Amino acid sequence: MADKNELIENEELPEEAVFDEDIVLEEEKPQSSSDNETNRCTVSECIEQIGYGRYHWKVVATMGMMSAADSAEIWIIGLISLNLTCDWKITAAQKAAVPGTVFLLMSIGSWLSGLLADIYGRRKVMLIVYYIFTVAATASAFSWNYPVFLLLRGVAGFCIGANYGVSICYSAEMVPITKRAFNLLLLDILWCIGGVFICFCAIFVMPYQWGWRYLILLAALPCLVTIPLLHICDESVRFLAVKGRLQDAKLIFDKMAEQNQASKLTCEIYCPTTKTASKSLNTDLFKQPFLRRTILLVVCFGASVWVFYAFMYLLPDMMASGYCHLSEWFQVTHKNSRGCSVYTSKEYIFLIVVNLLYLPGYIISPITAEYWGRRPTLWYSFWGGLATTVLLLICIDPVVVYINLFLVINFYGISVATLWLYVPENYPTYLRSSATGAHNGFSKVGAALGTFLTEYLDSIKISHSITVLVVVLVISSVATIFLQLETKDKSLADGHDSTEMRN
Repeated sequence: MADKNELIENEELPEEAVFDEDIVLEEEKPQSSSDNETNRCTVSECIEQIGYGRYHWKVVATMGMMSAADSAEIWIIGLISLNLTCDWKITAAQKAAVPGTVFLLMSIGSWLSGLLADIYGRRKVMLIVYYIFTVAATASAFSWNYPVFLLLRGVAGFCIGANYGVSICYSAEMVPITKRAFNLLLLDILWCIGGVFICFCAIFVMPYQWGWRYLILLAALPCLVTIPLLHICDESVRFLAVKGRLQDAKLIFDKMAEQNQASKLTCEIYCPTTKTASKSLNTDLFKQPFLRRTILLVVCFGASVWVFYAFMYLLPDMMASGYCHLSEWFQVTHKNSRGCSVYTSKEYIFLIVVNLLYLPGYIISPITAEYWGRRPTLWYSFWGGLATTVLLLICIDPVVVYINLFLVINFYGISVATLWLYVPENYPTYLRSSATGAHNGFSKVGAALGTFLTEYLDSIKISHSITVLVVVLVISSVATIFLQLETKDKSLADGHDSTEMRN
């Protein structure tokens, strides 16, 4: 009881508030003669009773392949940009429009898919979107001009945004409490592997004429593996319970127990009738009791993704310009047979190293989130990121700057990874996918602004870009102080509002 009461907020329940399985505290469950005769379990109790096993490794494999595919498709835009400029003679504005369009449509896709997943189900939305994603991403390799390429990559970006938030929710809803952070760790590692994979492939195929087309086809390989895996995944048991489909949820629990070699449930799944008003899903984010946390998380998530993607553009520019006496290793000086500047294996290896530099942060994030809690992890990652970014403005010794760059990269990685764990835990099941999609959508707006400003300011002075990152981090670091909900060791809530979800 103490753990649940820790999450109680001093805010009023909405008039339409209804309750669901994890929402009702144990002593608040209605007592009747049938209750005394029948052993009843909430969905959370069912998940904890069955435990973690082979069934969940299937979930990890599927969501992990989706994560790797999304990473590869995001990285590919930067990898082929110089080749597109050479082949189609596109302008600087047209070149910048590709990542801008992708991020914008990722934002829209996140919003829309989150809403649809809360209405129609996580699995159904992921399947439909992933088919579209695979077709659009693969077809872009055969684009005959810039407008067609921009259209197809825009559709692929829409689908990346649509899939990632829903997959994070699905993963969190299917595993025991103590395994949520572990699952996210595996997804983060596979995200990193996706980026390394496509950069490694670029070393071998990009030197050839039309090599960028081959690279796009290689990036589509994880998509082809993911589709059959999605077909063997089940719907989220929490979604089914909230929708009143308790028998369907029971069948999945029986399957889960069998594959995990655990005892089947001997209790009846407890889930009071839930009235879900689908038209109010997104607006509920900005009503009590969710308004405060939504605003704070929008600021934190948007800023975190802003600096994360902006730094991907800033780091090569710092190296290329020799900022703070850094090595000018990332100088694109190679010309192809048509006289165009293109990347060589040296630049692709550098990008592989950048990918791997994020890995320690991805590993540290779930460990500290489980040991210290989500909020303390966000505090040290944001404030640490702010302090190390400020130090980038002070050019001391190149060795010190390199060490500081490593710390900056990992603080950014820790903050993003922790927010992906923390955001879905802040909202009940009926609203979780919509909330995660909305936050992801806001964050991609931050990514678009961050990359645009970085590209523009880097051409003037590197320190200008760093100063903008400092301002963004100051605002978001202050916002972390006001986060009140600690979700470590807490069950996910499932209904319209919950005493579990309230500070």
